Amino acid sequence: MLLIGRFGSTHALVDDWYNHVQYFGVFLLGFLVARRDGFWDAAVRLRWPALLLWLATWAAQAGYMAAYADSDPPQALRLAMRIAWGLDQWAAIVAVLGFARHWAPGDSRALRYLVPAVFPVYILHQTVIVVAAHNLQPLGLAPAVEGPLLVLLTFAACFGAYEVIRRVPPLRPLFGLKPGAERAGCVLPGSNPATR
Repeated sequence: MLLIGRFGSTHALVDDWYNHVQYFGVFLLGFLVARRDGFWDAAVRLRWPALLLWLATWAAQAGYMAAYADSDPPQALRLAMRIAWGLDQWAAIVAVLGFARHWAPGDSRALRYLVPAVFPVYILHQTVIVVAAHNLQPLGLAPAVEGPLLVLLTFAACFGAYEVIRRVPPLRPLFGLKPGAERAGCVLPGSNPATR
């Protein structure tokens, strides 16, 4: 909140102090808590309250955006909604992680396939969404049709590209995969590589 007034969000590789501070903080937090059982236990315990808080803050933001679509809100309300926006993000993160941990499937063939796909899909998804949305726009589809179609196209394109990337050794390191030949997936801690 101290940086947004001084530094706008540019998404530039350099000179975007607002986003650099914000996202580095989230990265650092994730790094610090990833292997802490206390964090995961708390996320599981708080998953329902976090889900309710996320829905409440999302509804508050939707109402705020609708109410002030054509006018400027009072400064105090704008500040309150920035706080609601932060709560919305963190509540969603805690809810997703809490439910994921609660329903954790353990080691499986699907998980061994999906874990190494995370970084390539992350790298590709924004570009795929922008290109697909740009090409869908002239069709004038209703949002209820365009939204799900965009999600399906994004998943299909990202996982299709992942299938190519994991089979082409020179592409693997560019997308965060270990160099070398195609690998069936990763070995999760505590899993038995012989069952792969």
